[in-house]
Amino acid sequence: MTDKTKDKPVRQTRKTAASEAKTPESPVGAALIASLWERMSELGHTTKELAESLGITYVYLMALARGEKPIPQVGRDVLKRAADYLGTPVAQAYLLAGALNPEDFVLSPTMDERIARIREAMTHDAMWCGLALTDDVWQQTPREARLLICMLYEQSAKTTWLDWTMVPKGTTSKVKLAS
Repeated sequence: MTDKTKDKPVRQTRKTAASEAKTPESPVGAALIASLWERMSELGHTTKELAESLGITYVYLMALARGEKPIPQVGRDVLKRAADYLGTPVAQAYLLAGALNPEDFVLSPTMDERIARIREAMTHDAMWCGLALTDDVWQQTPREARLLICMLYEQSAKTTWLDWTMVPKGTTSKVKLAS
């Protein structure tokens, strides 16, 4: 007797094929779609019911899910309804959609504010207070020189007030390494 099941080709479902496909990186906003799909499953809804809950068409929902439409550009009203559907704050829907990043909630000081903080610390540092420039001289000193003084103090004091990505490009390119 021959086993007929060996001769039959194995048919993959769309879900299996999609899950086996390795994508290097999830598209922006995929977290929102994944959360909506999970919630839809929990509630026993269909994709058409989900689309109705979001106030969009089924075709548009599927285009978002396939990455054909940019999820971060979905309107506030849709994100509000998505948040309601998920039972989360609207800000969470924005984060899941990729329309906001956690860094968007952090107020970063400007370079001038950072330099002022460093100078303040320098004037209160026992080793540097005698070297700190007076207010008049400090104001007359070019910004690049003030930045250099702050960088030197920061290295000496082993602190990190400056965000080195904010340092002007030409500032570090002229540095020669000691040989």
